[in-house]
Amino acid sequence: MLSATRRQKIKEILMEKKSVTVTELCNIFNVSDETIRRDLKKLEQEGIIEKNYGGAILKEGVSIVPPISQRSKEFIQEKERIALEAINRIKEGMVVILDTGTTTQQIARKLKSFQHITVITNGINIVNELITNNSINLFLVGGKVKNSNFSTVGPEAQKAFLQFSADIAFIGTSGISLEKGLTTSDVFEAEVKRAMIDSSKEVIVVADSSKFKKNAMVSFATLGKVTEIITAGEISSELVESFRQKGVKVTVV
Repeated sequence: MLSATRRQKIKEILMEKKSVTVTELCNIFNVSDETIRRDLKKLEQEGIIEKNYGGAILKEGVSIVPPISQRSKEFIQEKERIALEAINRIKEGMVVILDTGTTTQQIARKLKSFQHITVITNGINIVNELITNNSINLFLVGGKVKNSNFSTVGPEAQKAFLQFSADIAFIGTSGISLEKGLTTSDVFEAEVKRAMIDSSKEVIVVADSSKFKKNAMVSFATLGKVTEIITAGEISSELVESFRQKGVKVTVV
């Protein structure tokens, strides 16, 4: 197993259990304790864990994004409600950027009946949803393929988005907080998301309520860059009001 794949699986274990021991990981992956300690050192450098004697714990306030295959099964009803609200922002003739992700995939499913719009995306899953509609002008930007979420990332994708001028962008996020704004766990994803935002007149964040008050590793946008947040799920009116006081429109569906 590649070290990068093993570290991703360690992240998934930490997301579920919050703490691990070196011995436990050695048994799971059938590797030496030196190998696991190198993995944990790398994760510590990324700001994801805090090492302790004999293992590590997930750093407080850090959000680790599970693979898209797992996320697609979570908060399904909330994501569908968000998508139904989101498509009300789209009109015929618009140029729309759709970020990769499971919530934006729900938006893509609702767009199948649309005509005469342009959709630009880095999500292979988004393309799969829309490719049969010949009335949609569909662009998939190039770049390095990220297997865990079916997306393209890297400088090629970033440069491609900056060549477009979109009316609206629907952006996913790993975390939303008053302090850090929008965050993600991947540096390359962060750069691509910034390019999407910079290329759009309006920026709508689509995220279920589980993403609030969480900070992933990399901040990619301040709240000042956001036109609107569309969310669903259990979210307190006090938290919503705190975002509105920052000048952010929040729509709860």
